[in-house]
Amino acid sequence: MDSMISKFFKSTLIAAAVLSASVTSALSSNVSEWVIVQGGAVRLVRASEPNTDGLYRGGIEFRLEKGWHTYWRYPGEAGIATEASFGNSVNIASAEVMFPAPQTYSDGFSTSLIYSDKVVLPFLIKRLDDGRPAILNTNLTFGICKDICIPGTAEVSLVFPANTIRDDVADKLVDKAFSQVPIAQGEMPSLFTKLQVVGEGKDRNLNISAKVPAKETSPELFVEGPAGSYHGVPELSLVTKGKASWTLPYIGLPEDVSDIELRLTLVTKEGAFEETQNLSVPQLSASK
Repeated sequence: MDSMISKFFKSTLIAAAVLSASVTSALSSNVSEWVIVQGGAVRLVRASEPNTDGLYRGGIEFRLEKGWHTYWRYPGEAGIATEASFGNSVNIASAEVMFPAPQTYSDGFSTSLIYSDKVVLPFLIKRLDDGRPAILNTNLTFGICKDICIPGTAEVSLVFPANTIRDDVADKLVDKAFSQVPIAQGEMPSLFTKLQVVGEGKDRNLNISAKVPAKETSPELFVEGPAGSYHGVPELSLVTKGKASWTLPYIGLPEDVSDIELRLTLVTKEGAFEETQNLSVPQLSASK
């Protein structure tokens, strides 16, 4: 009986969400309708006005049921990366999706990089012709997990009209999403003081050190190798007096190369920062 009541209650909530989404969409063209997926729902949101450079801002909003999670652009040791494509869009010259820093999640066997509860992945789009409406057709692929993990897909569309409509709620969602994107280090001095491959064979590791705030006690580091890499998540080994160090097993990173490009995301109490670094890879000894 309790199980039947629970299923009825869940179905009622989902139905209410769909009805609410339809009403909201009818009142404002700055959001799409919710698309219900296993464990949650997803929609598109857009800001009312373009940037001064003519780029339009928006976001892919995930709302997840309690206990469910989805993944970052690199899923970690297990999971399915969240990806978006816009190939069937109309009057769209380019589209770029950005990702807030993720959370770490361990199931006792592996560590993944996830989002839970809710997240908005901000994007920038450029129209081919700013004088005409644009239609952003978004195809999403992602993994979604609770007790088990399954691949998820969703197709979501949103019109960017020639004449914008003011929507303060949508604007706040988009503004917050962009504020959570890691700051690109760009031309500023690197935060990383050490990036070195050491050891041989199964004992080969990547050692990383970075500058962190003086009172920082639990900084996080996320590493993304070249396409096709299947490495783990760095483990914090030391944090003291404005310096933190991590170790990452080299397994899953390219071996038969002299250098690789790594994307590094550092999260501290002062915010999240991202930079790209080239790493020299020593050749393995002949006996290996």
